[in-house]
Amino acid sequence: MTTFITPTVVAKEAILALENNMVFGGLIHRSFSNEFKKVGDTVIIRKPWDFATVHDFAGTPTVAPETIVETSVPVILNKLNDITFPITSKELSLDVKSFSEQCIAPAMRKHAQEIDYVIANLMLDVAAHYPVTTATPCVGDIAGVRTQLNLNKVPFDNRSVVLSPQTEQKYIVLDAFLHAEKRGDTKALKEASMGRVFGMDWFMDQNIRTQTSAVPITTGSTVTVSTGCTAGGSAIEVKQIGPATASVDVGYVFKIAGETNDKGHVVTTAVVATGGSASVTFAPVAQSSVAAGVTAVFQVAHRANLAFHKNAFALVTAPLEPPMGGARGEVVNYKGISCRVVYGYDQQHKENDISVDILFGVKTLDRELACRLVDV
Repeated sequence: MTTFITPTVVAKEAILALENNMVFGGLIHRSFSNEFKKVGDTVIIRKPWDFATVHDFAGTPTVAPETIVETSVPVILNKLNDITFPITSKELSLDVKSFSEQCIAPAMRKHAQEIDYVIANLMLDVAAHYPVTTATPCVGDIAGVRTQLNLNKVPFDNRSVVLSPQTEQKYIVLDAFLHAEKRGDTKALKEASMGRVFGMDWFMDQNIRTQTSAVPITTGSTVTVSTGCTAGGSAIEVKQIGPATASVDVGYVFKIAGETNDKGHVVTTAVVATGGSASVTFAPVAQSSVAAGVTAVFQVAHRANLAFHKNAFALVTAPLEPPMGGARGEVVNYKGISCRVVYGYDQQHKENDISVDILFGVKTLDRELACRLVDV
Protein backbone atom coordinates (compact mmCIF):
# COMPACT_ATOMS: atom_id res chain seq x y z
CA MET A 1 0.00 0.00 0.00
CA THR A 2 1.41 3.38 -1.02
CA THR A 3 1.59 6.12 1.61
CA PHE A 4 1.32 9.54 0.00
CA ILE A 5 3.77 12.17 1.28
CA THR A 6 1.18 14.65 2.53
CA PRO A 7 1.79 17.70 4.76
CA THR A 8 0.49 15.65 7.69
CA VAL A 9 3.06 12.90 7.09
CA VAL A 10 5.86 15.43 6.67
CA ALA A 11 4.86 17.35 9.81
CA LYS A 12 4.81 14.21 11.96
CA GLU A 13 8.20 13.12 10.67
CA ALA A 14 9.58 16.63 11.15
CA ILE A 15 8.51 17.02 14.77
CA LEU A 16 9.99 13.62 15.67
CA ALA A 17 13.26 14.49 13.93
CA LEU A 18 13.40 17.82 15.76
CA GLU A 19 12.85 16.18 19.14
CA ASN A 20 15.58 13.63 18.39
CA ASN A 21 18.19 16.20 17.38
CA MET A 22 18.05 18.79 20.15
CA VAL A 23 20.57 18.70 23.01
CA PHE A 24 19.90 21.86 25.03
CA GLY A 25 16.25 21.76 23.98
CA GLY A 26 15.90 18.31 25.54
CA LEU A 27 17.44 19.30 28.89
CA ILE A 28 15.55 22.44 29.92
CA HIS A 29 12.00 23.31 30.92
CA ARG A 30 9.63 23.26 27.96
CA SER A 31 6.31 25.05 27.76
CA PHE A 32 3.68 25.14 25.05
CA SER A 33 0.84 27.48 24.17
CA ASN A 34 -2.32 25.86 22.80
CA GLU A 35 -3.35 29.05 21.01
CA PHE A 36 -2.19 30.05 17.55
CA LYS A 37 0.45 32.77 17.81
CA LYS A 38 2.53 34.96 15.52
CA VAL A 39 6.08 36.26 15.80
CA GLY A 40 6.39 38.94 18.49
CA ASP A 41 3.52 37.63 20.62
CA THR A 42 4.10 37.10 24.34
CA VAL A 43 3.23 33.86 26.13
CA ILE A 44 2.83 33.77 29.91
CA ILE A 45 4.22 30.55 31.39
CA ARG A 46 4.16 29.24 34.94
CA LYS A 47 7.44 29.25 36.80
CA PRO A 48 8.03 26.14 38.95
CA TRP A 49 7.15 26.68 42.63
CA ASP A 50 9.68 27.27 45.36
CA PHE A 51 9.14 27.35 49.13
CA ALA A 52 10.92 29.95 51.26
CA THR A 53 11.08 28.30 54.68
CA VAL A 54 10.52 25.11 56.68
CA HIS A 55 8.62 25.59 59.94
CA ASP A 56 9.99 23.93 63.10
CA PHE A 57 6.78 22.43 64.43
CA ALA A 58 8.57 20.80 67.38
CA GLY A 59 9.84 24.18 68.55
CA THR A 60 6.53 25.96 67.93
CA PRO A 61 3.68 23.42 67.89
CA THR A 62 1.46 25.48 65.65
CA VAL A 63 1.50 25.23 61.90
CA ALA A 64 2.59 28.28 59.97
CA PRO A 65 1.04 27.99 56.50
CA GLU A 66 3.15 29.44 53.75
CA THR A 67 1.39 31.40 51.06
CA ILE A 68 2.06 29.89 47.69
CA VAL A 69 2.48 32.59 45.10
CA GLU A 70 2.45 31.18 41.60
CA THR A 71 4.94 33.16 39.54
CA SER A 72 4.22 33.80 35.90
CA VAL A 73 6.96 34.68 33.45
CA PRO A 74 6.41 36.43 30.08
CA VAL A 75 8.29 34.91 27.15
CA ILE A 76 8.37 36.70 23.80
CA LEU A 77 8.06 34.43 20.78
CA ASN A 78 10.67 36.35 18.81
CA LYS A 79 12.08 33.50 16.73
CA LEU A 80 10.31 32.31 13.58
CA ASN A 81 12.75 29.96 11.91
CA ASP A 82 11.96 28.64 8.45
CA ILE A 83 13.56 26.16 6.10
CA THR A 84 12.05 26.00 2.60
CA PHE A 85 13.32 23.64 -0.06
CA PRO A 86 12.16 22.66 -3.56
CA ILE A 87 10.51 19.31 -4.03
CA THR A 88 9.79 17.25 -7.14
CA SER A 89 7.46 14.39 -7.93
CA LYS A 90 10.50 12.11 -7.64
CA GLU A 91 10.95 12.91 -3.94
CA LEU A 92 7.21 12.74 -3.33
CA SER A 93 7.17 9.22 -4.79
CA LEU A 94 9.61 7.94 -2.17
CA ASP A 95 8.43 5.84 0.75
CA VAL A 96 8.07 7.68 4.06
CA LYS A 97 11.33 6.39 5.54
CA SER A 98 13.42 7.32 2.50
CA PHE A 99 11.75 10.73 2.21
CA SER A 100 12.41 11.44 5.87
CA GLU A 101 16.08 10.44 5.64
CA GLN A 102 16.70 12.35 2.42
CA CYS A 103 14.66 15.51 2.95
CA ILE A 104 13.20 15.96 6.43
CA ALA A 105 16.00 14.81 8.73
CA PRO A 106 18.65 17.23 7.34
CA ALA A 107 16.24 20.17 7.62
CA MET A 108 15.27 19.34 11.19
CA ARG A 109 18.88 18.84 12.27
CA LYS A 110 19.49 22.41 11.17
CA HIS A 111 16.40 23.60 13.03
CA ALA A 112 17.57 21.77 16.17
CA GLN A 113 21.03 23.33 15.94
CA GLU A 114 19.56 26.81 15.67
CA ILE A 115 17.30 26.27 18.69
CA ASP A 116 20.25 24.98 20.72
CA TYR A 117 22.33 27.97 19.58
CA VAL A 118 19.71 30.41 20.84
CA ILE A 119 19.38 28.57 24.16
CA ALA A 120 23.17 28.52 24.61
CA ASN A 121 23.18 32.32 24.33
CA LEU A 122 21.32 32.46 27.65
CA MET A 123 24.77 32.07 29.20
CA LEU A 124 24.79 35.89 29.08
CA ASP A 125 22.38 35.81 32.03
CA VAL A 126 24.44 33.40 34.14
CA ALA A 127 26.54 34.99 36.87
CA ALA A 128 28.00 32.03 38.78
CA HIS A 129 31.18 30.73 37.22
CA TYR A 130 33.98 28.29 37.94
CA PRO A 131 37.23 28.60 35.96
CA VAL A 132 39.06 25.62 34.54
CA THR A 133 42.09 25.63 36.82
CA THR A 134 44.80 24.35 34.47
CA ALA A 135 45.34 23.50 30.82
CA THR A 136 45.54 19.85 31.91
CA PRO A 137 42.11 18.35 32.57
CA CYS A 138 41.50 17.21 36.13
CA VAL A 139 38.72 15.78 38.25
CA GLY A 140 39.04 18.85 40.47
CA ASP A 141 37.30 20.96 37.82
CA ILE A 142 34.35 18.56 37.81
CA ALA A 143 34.16 18.73 41.59
CA GLY A 144 34.44 22.52 41.41
CA VAL A 145 31.40 22.81 39.14
CA ARG A 146 29.42 20.56 41.46
CA THR A 147 30.49 22.68 44.43
CA GLN A 148 29.37 25.86 42.70
CA LEU A 149 25.94 24.34 42.00
CA ASN A 150 25.76 23.19 45.62
CA LEU A 151 26.59 26.70 46.83
CA ASN A 152 23.77 27.95 44.62
CA LYS A 153 21.47 25.44 46.39
CA VAL A 154 20.59 23.84 43.06
CA PRO A 155 18.37 20.73 43.49
CA PHE A 156 20.21 17.44 42.99
CA ASP A 157 17.84 16.09 40.37
CA ASN A 158 17.89 17.14 36.69
CA ARG A 159 21.42 18.57 36.76
CA SER A 160 23.17 18.72 33.40
CA VAL A 161 26.47 20.05 32.06
CA VAL A 162 26.90 20.91 28.38
CA LEU A 163 30.42 21.37 27.02
CA SER A 164 31.90 22.72 23.80
CA PRO A 165 33.78 20.23 21.58
CA GLN A 166 37.11 21.73 22.71
CA THR A 167 36.28 21.41 26.39
CA GLU A 168 34.84 17.94 25.94
CA GLN A 169 38.15 16.87 24.38
CA LYS A 170 39.92 17.77 27.61
CA TYR A 171 37.67 15.80 29.93
CA ILE A 172 36.36 12.81 28.01
CA VAL A 173 39.72 11.04 28.39
CA LEU A 174 39.50 11.07 32.20
CA ASP A 175 38.69 7.78 33.91
CA ALA A 176 35.65 9.40 35.49
CA PHE A 177 34.11 9.71 32.02
CA LEU A 178 35.58 6.61 30.40
CA HIS A 179 33.72 4.46 32.92
CA ALA A 180 30.62 6.60 33.29
CA GLU A 181 27.15 5.33 32.58
CA LYS A 182 25.79 6.84 29.38
CA ARG A 183 22.36 8.45 29.57
CA GLY A 184 19.87 10.16 27.26
CA ASP A 185 16.22 9.98 26.29
CA THR A 186 16.50 10.94 22.63
CA LYS A 187 18.96 10.15 19.85
CA ALA A 188 20.81 13.48 20.21
CA LEU A 189 21.16 13.12 23.98
CA LYS A 190 22.37 9.53 23.64
CA GLU A 191 24.97 10.47 21.02
CA ALA A 192 26.09 13.60 22.88
CA SER A 193 26.20 11.98 26.32
CA MET A 194 29.55 11.81 28.10
CA GLY A 195 27.95 9.99 31.01
CA ARG A 196 26.77 10.75 34.53
CA VAL A 197 29.61 11.94 36.76
CA PHE A 198 29.35 13.42 40.26
CA GLY A 199 25.57 13.54 40.09
CA MET A 200 25.46 15.47 36.80
CA ASP A 201 24.67 14.34 33.25
CA TRP A 202 27.40 15.56 30.88
CA PHE A 203 26.85 16.31 27.19
CA MET A 204 28.60 17.94 24.25
CA ASP A 205 27.00 20.55 22.02
CA GLN A 206 28.70 22.33 19.12
CA ASN A 207 26.59 25.41 19.84
CA ILE A 208 28.23 26.43 23.12
CA ARG A 209 28.91 30.16 22.91
CA THR A 210 32.17 32.02 23.41
CA GLN A 211 32.33 35.18 25.49
CA THR A 212 34.40 37.68 23.53
CA SER A 213 34.97 41.40 23.34
CA ALA A 214 36.18 43.63 20.52
CA VAL A 215 38.40 45.55 22.98
CA PRO A 216 38.77 43.42 26.09
CA ILE A 217 39.70 44.51 29.58
CA THR A 218 43.47 44.38 30.00
CA THR A 219 45.90 44.24 32.94
CA GLY A 220 45.11 40.59 33.59
CA SER A 221 41.38 41.28 33.74
CA THR A 222 41.81 42.70 37.27
CA VAL A 223 40.36 46.15 37.91
CA THR A 224 40.09 48.41 40.93
CA VAL A 225 36.74 49.54 42.32
CA SER A 226 36.84 53.35 42.46
CA THR A 227 33.25 53.79 43.67
CA GLY A 228 31.63 50.96 45.61
CA CYS A 229 28.07 50.27 46.65
CA THR A 230 26.07 49.19 49.68
CA ALA A 231 24.57 45.74 50.17
CA GLY A 232 21.75 45.36 47.68
CA GLY A 233 23.44 47.66 45.16
CA SER A 234 23.77 46.76 41.49
CA ALA A 235 26.36 49.22 40.15
CA ILE A 236 30.01 50.04 40.83
CA GLU A 237 32.61 52.26 39.20
CA VAL A 238 35.82 50.52 38.11
CA LYS A 239 39.09 51.88 36.75
CA GLN A 240 42.34 50.61 35.23
CA ILE A 241 40.65 48.74 32.41
CA GLY A 242 43.32 49.32 29.82
CA PRO A 243 42.67 51.38 26.66
CA ALA A 244 40.40 54.40 26.94
CA THR A 245 38.10 52.72 24.42
CA ALA A 246 37.92 49.38 26.25
CA SER A 247 34.44 47.90 26.50
CA VAL A 248 32.64 45.96 29.19
CA ASP A 249 30.06 43.81 27.42
CA VAL A 250 26.79 42.29 28.56
CA GLY A 251 27.48 38.80 29.90
CA TYR A 252 30.94 39.47 31.33
CA VAL A 253 31.27 37.66 34.64
CA PHE A 254 33.36 38.86 37.58
CA LYS A 255 33.94 38.47 41.31
CA ILE A 256 34.61 41.24 43.81
CA ALA A 257 37.29 40.66 46.45
CA GLY A 258 35.90 40.59 49.98
CA GLU A 259 32.24 40.43 49.01
CA THR A 260 30.26 37.63 50.66
CA ASN A 261 28.76 36.58 47.33
CA ASP A 262 30.77 33.54 46.26
CA LYS A 263 28.77 33.05 43.05
CA GLY A 264 29.93 36.11 41.15
CA HIS A 265 28.09 38.71 39.09
CA VAL A 266 27.19 39.23 35.45
CA VAL A 267 27.25 42.56 33.59
CA THR A 268 23.73 43.54 32.51
CA THR A 269 24.41 46.72 30.51
CA ALA A 270 27.20 47.21 27.99
CA VAL A 271 29.45 50.22 28.59
CA VAL A 272 32.49 51.73 26.88
CA ALA A 273 35.23 52.97 29.19
CA THR A 274 36.03 56.67 29.26
CA GLY A 275 39.42 57.67 30.59
CA GLY A 276 40.14 54.13 31.75
CA SER A 277 37.06 53.77 33.97
CA ALA A 278 33.51 52.54 33.57
CA SER A 279 30.27 52.31 35.53
CA VAL A 280 29.32 48.64 35.63
CA THR A 281 25.72 47.53 36.21
CA PHE A 282 25.39 43.92 37.33
CA ALA A 283 23.21 41.14 38.69
CA PRO A 284 22.57 39.63 41.16
CA VAL A 285 22.83 42.51 43.61
CA ALA A 286 25.76 42.79 46.02
CA GLN A 287 25.23 40.69 49.15
CA SER A 288 27.54 42.90 51.21
CA SER A 289 28.90 46.40 50.88
CA VAL A 290 31.66 46.97 48.33
CA ALA A 291 34.33 49.46 49.35
CA ALA A 292 36.42 51.63 47.09
CA GLY A 293 39.91 50.29 46.55
CA VAL A 294 39.10 46.57 46.42
CA THR A 295 39.74 44.57 43.27
CA ALA A 296 37.33 42.89 40.89
CA VAL A 297 38.46 40.07 38.61
CA PHE A 298 36.73 39.81 35.24
CA GLN A 299 36.69 36.66 33.13
CA VAL A 300 36.81 37.96 29.57
CA ALA A 301 37.23 35.67 26.54
CA HIS A 302 36.18 32.10 27.28
CA ARG A 303 34.05 29.18 26.18
CA ALA A 304 30.90 29.44 28.28
CA ASN A 305 30.17 25.80 29.05
CA LEU A 306 27.01 25.52 31.12
CA ALA A 307 26.06 23.51 34.19
CA PHE A 308 22.41 23.93 35.10
CA HIS A 309 19.20 22.57 36.53
CA LYS A 310 16.32 21.90 34.17
CA ASN A 311 14.35 24.87 35.55
CA ALA A 312 17.13 27.40 34.94
CA PHE A 313 15.95 28.02 31.37
CA ALA A 314 12.78 27.60 29.33
CA LEU A 315 12.00 26.86 25.70
CA VAL A 316 8.51 27.99 24.69
CA THR A 317 6.80 27.18 21.40
CA ALA A 318 3.38 27.91 19.99
CA PRO A 319 1.51 26.69 16.91
CA LEU A 320 1.40 28.85 13.81
CA GLU A 321 -1.88 29.26 11.97
CA PRO A 322 -2.49 26.88 9.05
CA PRO A 323 -2.11 28.53 5.62
CA MET A 324 -5.01 30.18 3.84
CA GLY A 325 -5.62 30.74 0.16
CA GLY A 326 -5.53 27.17 -1.07
CA ALA A 327 -2.08 26.12 0.13
CA ARG A 328 -1.90 22.76 1.86
CA GLY A 329 -0.43 22.67 5.35
CA GLU A 330 -0.38 20.93 8.71
CA VAL A 331 0.51 21.97 12.26
CA VAL A 332 1.77 19.29 14.64
CA ASN A 333 2.47 19.53 18.38
CA TYR A 334 4.55 17.00 20.30
CA LYS A 335 6.14 17.02 23.76
CA GLY A 336 5.98 20.77 24.19
CA ILE A 337 7.18 21.72 20.70
CA SER A 338 5.29 22.68 17.57
CA CYS A 339 6.08 22.99 13.88
CA ARG A 340 4.17 23.85 10.73
CA VAL A 341 4.58 22.30 7.29
CA VAL A 342 3.23 24.03 4.17
CA TYR A 343 3.22 22.82 0.56
CA GLY A 344 3.57 25.73 -1.84
CA TYR A 345 4.35 26.62 -5.43
CA ASP A 346 7.09 29.05 -6.45
CA GLN A 347 5.67 30.89 -9.46
CA GLN A 348 8.97 32.61 -10.20
CA HIS A 349 10.94 29.39 -10.53
CA LYS A 350 8.06 27.14 -11.57
CA GLU A 351 8.62 24.55 -8.87
CA ASN A 352 6.90 23.07 -5.83
CA ASP A 353 8.37 23.60 -2.41
CA ILE A 354 7.95 22.57 1.21
CA SER A 355 8.29 24.97 4.12
CA VAL A 356 8.95 23.83 7.68
CA ASP A 357 8.78 26.66 10.22
CA ILE A 358 8.92 26.88 14.01
CA LEU A 359 7.84 29.74 16.28
CA PHE A 360 9.62 29.85 19.64
CA GLY A 361 11.17 31.92 22.38
CA VAL A 362 13.66 31.23 25.18
CA LYS A 363 13.98 32.66 28.67
CA THR A 364 16.18 32.44 31.75
CA LEU A 365 13.84 31.46 34.58
CA ASP A 366 16.37 31.48 37.42
CA ARG A 367 20.03 32.45 36.98
CA GLU A 368 20.77 30.97 40.42
CA LEU A 369 20.19 27.46 39.00
CA ALA A 370 23.06 27.69 36.50
CA CYS A 371 26.83 28.05 36.46
CA ARG A 372 29.43 28.57 33.73
CA LEU A 373 32.40 26.27 33.46
CA VAL A 374 34.83 28.86 32.13
CA ASP A 375 37.36 27.41 29.71
CA VAL A 376 39.92 29.72 28.12
